[in-house]
Amino acid sequence: MQLMETFKIRCAAIILIAAGYGWAGGHYIPANSGMVAYLFQFLVIGFLLLFGIRFFSRFGTAMVKNDWSVRGLSIFAALSFLINILNIVHGIFNTDANSFGSHNTFADLVPIIFILAGSGLWMTSILKRKVNV
Repeated sequence: MQLMETFKIRCAAIILIAAGYGWAGGHYIPANSGMVAYLFQFLVIGFLLLFGIRFFSRFGTAMVKNDWSVRGLSIFAALSFLINILNIVHGIFNTDANSFGSHNTFADLVPIIFILAGSGLWMTSILKRKVNV
């Protein structure tokens, strides 16, 4: 895979993940939530912002492959993928409409699908890069 193709795929992945977490924050965090829920959402978006800016600024250099931002985003993508698969499984058994987490309604699944698509895209770019290098 060419460097430019990998970069485009990873850019799309970061945008999808950020959109998914932004959507999830607006959808899942009720207005009367405690500060911890908001802090968690700020940490997730802050992580994506910090690592994403570093990743975007390193294009065209040898650091794109082995940079700390790529490693951090790779770990984040893998954890996000796993957590959101578990969120869907949790939604299957979550019958109380007022309980925490996904209930697998369309509104619940849209941000989860964005996150899964972005995380899967990122992990695919890592696997394809390793095969072609």
